[in-house]
Amino acid sequence: MARINPELREPTFENVVVGEPIGPLTVTVDEAYRRRACFALDDFSHAYMGEQAPWVPAAMLGRDLVALFCSVYDPSRTVGLHQKEEIWFINPVPVNARIHYSGRYTDKYMKRGKGYTVFDSEARDADKGTPYVRQISTEIMRIPDGIQLGSGGAAKSAQGDHIDPQWPVDMTPLHHATADMVAGTPVAPLVKHPEQGQMTVFSGGNSQWYNIHTDIEVALNAGFRDTLAQGMMETCWIAEMLARFIGPGWHSSGWIKMAYIRPVYRGDHITCRALVESVQGETVTFHVWAENQHGERTAIGWARGRRQP
Repeated sequence: MARINPELREPTFENVVVGEPIGPLTVTVDEAYRRRACFALDDFSHAYMGEQAPWVPAAMLGRDLVALFCSVYDPSRTVGLHQKEEIWFINPVPVNARIHYSGRYTDKYMKRGKGYTVFDSEARDADKGTPYVRQISTEIMRIPDGIQLGSGGAAKSAQGDHIDPQWPVDMTPLHHATADMVAGTPVAPLVKHPEQGQMTVFSGGNSQWYNIHTDIEVALNAGFRDTLAQGMMETCWIAEMLARFIGPGWHSSGWIKMAYIRPVYRGDHITCRALVESVQGETVTFHVWAENQHGERTAIGWARGRRQP
């Protein structure tokens, strides 16, 4: 059951102040943070696990940036849907780094009766100023009655063309990028099964946030049949898949732009996929998407990163 915090604003479209600085909020990404991140993302890569592992999953900083507005707007009264995400991975994040999160709403607008907001944010080292992650998130914060949510759709390119990549059945997916791979090469898929414990940790349960991701009553009252995984979880999964494919170069060159087109519910079977779109030197561009157990796409977009020879 949601608990109202009178010190925070109600997170409505009308209350969003464009241009107002939010943060800096300082967080130390210590061992406890890293373990929560690995559990929530179900990502136990060698770079993150063990006493000698140097890094924290940078994608989890992206989750923090999505939630940064909750330092001003009450997270337990939020009923919105993440629509689009653009994220840059600039430098790997060392364990025990002190991170400054800062951001601001840069736009809000109405489209087809729904109120959209755009939030631009970044994560930097609090002591050295080193940039780690930058992110631009678009979210629906006004959802009028009678509008069906999560009915599907397709992402569009910068030219306005719909993106509809097709998985090749006559090519063997690669687990790791190679110098001679060509456009159309499929990447070995990554499969995830989001369960409530992971969704709750990812979406603020340890801070006692009650929302459509952590609380079944809030989700049902918002018109959903169950709790939902955050769209940002799908971006994190795509990042994991491409980090495994590209290698260490991903952590200082990765870029993903996603559109979330259908809800992911707890217990869904999600397959993350990528196709090589182009190879220019060491830079590889991808079409990326996620699909559920029914073969329905839940998110779709683009990604780019530099592999290390």
